[in-house]
Amino acid sequence: MRFRLILVALAVLALVALFAWQWSFGWTPEPARFPVQGLTVSAIDGSVDWPTVRARGADFAYVTASQGTQRDAAFETNWNGAHVAGLRHGALHAFSLCEPTADQVTTYLTTVPREADALPATLSLDFSPDCTARPTRAQVMTAIRGFLGPAEYHDGRPMMLRISPAFEDAYRVSAAIVRPLWGTRRFFEPDYLARPWRMWQANPARRIDGVERPVAWSVAAQ
Repeated sequence: MRFRLILVALAVLALVALFAWQWSFGWTPEPARFPVQGLTVSAIDGSVDWPTVRARGADFAYVTASQGTQRDAAFETNWNGAHVAGLRHGALHAFSLCEPTADQVTTYLTTVPREADALPATLSLDFSPDCTARPTRAQVMTAIRGFLGPAEYHDGRPMMLRISPAFEDAYRVSAAIVRPLWGTRRFFEPDYLARPWRMWQANPARRIDGVERPVAWSVAAQ
């Protein structure tokens, strides 16, 4: 009898976990508190039906332009698609600690068009499994500033910094470089940055009609 009760309890827990897992794919912060919400996309997300995405509540899109020295294969398609659908959009570069800053700058500058009505571009700072390099903080600050200088000159405005908790913990970027901040924390507002966040990536894997795979979903601060 006791063994049967344990099996029933485990089955209930499994069902609860499955429900929570499925629920998480649809979760977004309350629109009443955060009315401006949108997504980040790259080639790995597959094809995007931009009119459908907009109809399902996206107010903006950040389109991955480059990662390290590699152009995102879907950048031009996604950039133009978001524009045609009437979504405000900006470019994102994922910074690499394993590739020369000058080469990353070249990739970014030759990929992202200069458009006055685009959202401020974003420099994404996070660790990746394919890069084990861990330079000193001084070296990282120099590299980031070396990217921001020419990229911001090209764009004509400051970039936003999207900083992961692990990267911030290692290098304390938000205290050293004053730019608009984009925090990342699932379900709970980020509290690890040195200054208030401008954007919050609240769900790294939200399912939304119009995109083949779950996408990162973010909100703007009020």
